[in-house]
Amino acid sequence: MWYSWGMFSIKSSGLKRLESDLKVFGERAFPFATKNTVNQSALKARQIAQDHIKSEMVLRNRFTARSVQVEQTRTLQVSQQAAVVGSIADYMEDQEFGAVKGKEGKEGTPIATSYSAGQGDGAQPRTRLPRKPNKLQNITLKHRRSEGKGRRQKNLIAVKAAAATGRKYLYLDLSRRKGIFKVVGGKRRPRVKMLWDLTNQSVVIRRRPWLAPSVEETKKHIPKIYEDSLKFQLKRLGLFAD
Repeated sequence: MWYSWGMFSIKSSGLKRLESDLKVFGERAFPFATKNTVNQSALKARQIAQDHIKSEMVLRNRFTARSVQVEQTRTLQVSQQAAVVGSIADYMEDQEFGAVKGKEGKEGTPIATSYSAGQGDGAQPRTRLPRKPNKLQNITLKHRRSEGKGRRQKNLIAVKAAAATGRKYLYLDLSRRKGIFKVVGGKRRPRVKMLWDLTNQSVVIRRRPWLAPSVEETKKHIPKIYEDSLKFQLKRLGLFAD
């Protein structure tokens, strides 16, 4: 999602005077002041957004904060000046507004476990991405025939068969929980660890706004950014001294 940063309104009489002086004595310099204000405001919004993301969200990679980027304005035509700030990561829109993710295949919506990320069983919150071998796209499941009479017996047979043949991954239905498991412990005493939970048909992503609050916070800084931009151009013209 993106926020476009363009025209701004300043009510301060002091800034109005600086603006008027620049328009009168350095008309060609004025668009540079507004251009710098627009761009610096967008960059400030990115900084605030990145700080908010780092402090308020559980980050499992460095990309999330870095995904917040700015497309600066280049034109000197004041009415068309607009900078854009936002994230190139699709999932950041889900964080801003909230979302409901449904299953895409036959089974439920996949949720990575802390074990898949190498953090042990039940670590909350999970702070890492799944390890490469445990990523969903890297796991291959083999179809197996259902053997045994009850669910428990079928699962025991499936685990032992996987261990005996060297297969590391299998799908198990444990009644209350379903998912993709990894076989550990060797052939004699095989055990399973859940990598991906497929129990739920959908997952609710709670709303965690990060862009809108950053934009509102940035608005407080615009008068100072504009003042500095005007003064800089006036100094270049020899019309302002500290």
